[in-house]
Amino acid sequence: MTEKRTTERYTLADLENWSEAARDVDPPIRLGVFGDPVAHSLSPQIQNAALRECKIEMQYARFQRKSTKWMNERVAQAP
Repeated sequence: MTEKRTTERYTLADLENWSEAARDVDPPIRLGVFGDPVAHSLSPQIQNAALRECKIEMQYARFQRKSTKWMNERVAQAP
């Protein structure tokens, strides 16, 4: 698979259909910052530089979220 890095913002619709939204992203997104606003965050650039330097095959991304209700429900359901 060709490496595809991301600096995009993801939305609730993306999270609800994550397998499709992140299908071509390599290395996979496993970490992120959630918030509103989130577009200004430099966290992805900083964290992804550190992940690459440490040769950790994953990415950090932005997730645009106005409410934490959806996330709190998902965390409560986690094993």
